Amino acid sequence: MANVKYKIKGNNKIPGYDSEIEVEVDDQYEAYSKEIPEPTPYQGFIITWFNSYGVREKTSRKDANVTYTVKLKKLPKGKRLFALYGGEVHELTTEDAGNGNIKFTLNVGDPPIGGGP
Repeated sequence: MANVKYKIKGNNKIPGYDSEIEVEVDDQYEAYSKEIPEPTPYQGFIITWFNSYGVREKTSRKDANVTYTVKLKKLPKGKRLFALYGGEVHELTTEDAGNGNIKFTLNVGDPPIGGGP
């Protein structure tokens, strides 16, 4: 199957940072925008969530835990990238995607992502 890319707009809560993301997933699935949660206290600092999305099956529209890749602009210097899933905060490992972008791979169907401290 072929992969499809979906652009998801963020909330621009980090000054000077373009919070739009691109989710690339198998064409049986689609990515869609979800409500972005309020900031979360974590290990002595606050995580500002700037985007939230889901991945679901196109036919049933049920959230799906399938592997996909997210590409986004590099965070401002000193910021780390986090996702919220399973009721817990997880720091994400990223790799360079060129042109000032980073990317990560995940298989959780609906995490918000954010930066801190």
